[in-house]
Amino acid sequence: MKEETKKLLDELLLKPNAGFLATVDENGVPSIRSVYNLRCKESFPYSVKVINEYDSYPYTIYISTNTSSVKIKHIRKNPNVAIYFSLPKEIKGIMLQGKAEIMEDMEFKKAIWEDDWAQFYPKGPTDPDFTMLKIKPTLLRGWYKGHHHHEFED
Repeated sequence: MKEETKKLLDELLLKPNAGFLATVDENGVPSIRSVYNLRCKESFPYSVKVINEYDSYPYTIYISTNTSSVKIKHIRKNPNVAIYFSLPKEIKGIMLQGKAEIMEDMEFKKAIWEDDWAQFYPKGPTDPDFTMLKIKPTLLRGWYKGHHHHEFED
């Protein structure tokens, strides 16, 4: 990976507290929504620590979500997704594409659990409506003040 792209990616995974996740609906049309960026050190320091201990690859994306959500319905039919992080005022952005994995690892779900999430999942980390998504990017595409960066991963 080019050093310039790595610096951009490192910054854009640490700063924004949200990203925009695109899934493909049953008609083959993109559906986009905002999701928490669990790698944002300022907003989710505990999640960052858990993720870094669990996964040595620094660009894997983890998303907490409802098992009953539309995004899970989409992913079950078509796991191809894209997620976008940006700092618009700094004219920086990066898009990661890959396949979303619906995680079944209860130990990870218990480890990453944040007490504030009880508002979404009242039964805690064992709530059947609480799940985690894992996205290991296969394509990175970024921009910084008019300069485009394209990177391919294994």
